[in-house]
Amino acid sequence: MLEVAHLYYEENCTQKEIADRLGVSRPLVSTILNEAKERGIVTVTIKDVSVTEEQIVDKLKNSFGITSIITVPDTGNDDITNRRVAETAYHFCFSKANDGKRIGIGWGSVVGRMADYAESMENSAETRGAIFPLVGGINAVTKGYHTNELVRILSLKTGRQPCFLYLPALNETSTELEYLRQTGAVSAIEEEWEYMEQAMVTISNFPSYPDLGVRSIYGNALMEKKAVGRILAHYFDAYGRIISPAADSTLQASIRQLRQTDVTAMCSNQVKPRCLIGALRTGIIDNLIIPYDLAEKVSDITL
Repeated sequence: MLEVAHLYYEENCTQKEIADRLGVSRPLVSTILNEAKERGIVTVTIKDVSVTEEQIVDKLKNSFGITSIITVPDTGNDDITNRRVAETAYHFCFSKANDGKRIGIGWGSVVGRMADYAESMENSAETRGAIFPLVGGINAVTKGYHTNELVRILSLKTGRQPCFLYLPALNETSTELEYLRQTGAVSAIEEEWEYMEQAMVTISNFPSYPDLGVRSIYGNALMEKKAVGRILAHYFDAYGRIISPAADSTLQASIRQLRQTDVTAMCSNQVKPRCLIGALRTGIIDNLIIPYDLAEKVSDITL
């Protein structure tokens, strides 16, 4: 019942698509959905049209212990909406109130869009503070995963001192990662992670593009433990539980380091409500920048 309900209500699959996927008849899918309602597994809420944006934001803050939430109006065009999320995130994170802070930058399409937006700004005079990657690099076409390039652009536009990491995020073994940690380059970046004052990350669905190729690290664990999303290369389930790899071989800021700093998370319009709920339950996120429609969907779900 849970699987059918998730596919129908959260993945927006048709009853026929669900029947084909599970190898059952469409009438049986309909029967399962009705029984799920009768048992209280699925609840239907009639939305009060008088609910305001402020009420939605307050509900999410109280439910997940979030310090601040900024909603971005949906435009009807995902590309434009996601660009506006990125622009809002840039101004939020690099406001005068954050001048001089040491900021870690994650990866993802929204971070790439933020760098695109930053390039339209004037270069800033050098200020105190630093900017550095939260994770090593990967081979990906999308600009949002070129971590050193993101750091270069954002440091140039905000006046912070850049710190680069010319090493891969994903390593073959934990022994290889341990070897890298003994180098001066990794020691320097790990010190930044330990004492950073702010971090900017994106929330991504699981599975998502790019496929980080983590099967050698996790085996079947991500499927078996029902991963719904990731922050950096940390995967989590719908209850916010971090899924541990068989061996730690990823060069990235740790969950402990993220939890001890001020983390701003950005959501594209493609993030699924179940993924966002899982991310918020991790206890990592302090500030959230999100399309309004997604905030509304998460608010409507019985938590």
